[in-house]
Amino acid sequence: MKKNIVAVLLVIALSTVSAFAVDPASFNVSTAVNGINKMKITQAAFSGTTPASFNSALAFVGPLGVTTSGPQTFSAYLSTMSNNRIGYKVTMGATAMTSAVAGQTTSYINYTVGVNTKSLTTAGATVVTPVEVITVASLTGLASQSHAISLSVDATSFDAAVEGTYSGTVTFTYTAN
Repeated sequence: MKKNIVAVLLVIALSTVSAFAVDPASFNVSTAVNGINKMKITQAAFSGTTPASFNSALAFVGPLGVTTSGPQTFSAYLSTMSNNRIGYKVTMGATAMTSAVAGQTTSYINYTVGVNTKSLTTAGATVVTPVEVITVASLTGLASQSHAISLSVDATSFDAAVEGTYSGTVTFTYTAN
């Protein structure tokens, strides 16, 4: 009987020791991911997947030289890369090509610029409202887009233009949501 009592006490002692085992050791893992919000006009369609590849994509170097009216032949793409959780948008604005000479009336040559199925046509001295050419509502990871840019010079204003040097500007504005 003593052996049975000792055996029972031994089982109780062993189960008590395992019930009061030491808590496991642990540690937390954390990081902060910086926002990536990039845009540039590239010479070719961008298809990279990293910020480094975006940074090394060759930029389109202007100005775009115009020698005739109609569609212009050039290779330029509006390229973006973002990891912004709540998305972003890009708007496009443009000013007519202008030639100003002191004491003379300012002259204009109009054109239509297009990106991602959206276009904008300049109208001389009139300021045109920018158009939204890229809209991304949200992202679940790093993503990029690249859209060809087209430009067509208005034949009427080009053919009727007075002598001079003309320049206009196409502007893309990136806004994180």
